Amino acid sequence: MGNQQYEHATDEIVEETGAYTCEAGITKTLNKGDKFPSCPESQIATYWKHAEGHHHNSGEPVTESGRYIDEDGDEMDLVEGSTFPNCPKAGTPTQWRHAGS
Repeated sequence: MGNQQYEHATDEIVEETGAYTCEAGITKTLNKGDKFPSCPESQIATYWKHAEGHHHNSGEPVTESGRYIDEDGDEMDLVEGSTFPNCPKAGTPTQWRHAGS
């Protein structure tokens, strides 16, 4: 894995369909099962992160294991196959995003 901000390297398998941004700032939609490509601009290996605005709601299934942060700033490690929980502080539905994105 890459650094905190960029979490997926070229040639790693995409675990969750969605929009991803490379280090050059280019955003592409990638499908689960694809490989992360080289930079579309330079054609060299790069790191990718989830594009801004990408989020998950409480009750949705976790499709990619990792560290997530909710709207209040609570961070939690979640495992693929589990369900996004309600806010740990308030116990109400919330939105989660990948920590570092």
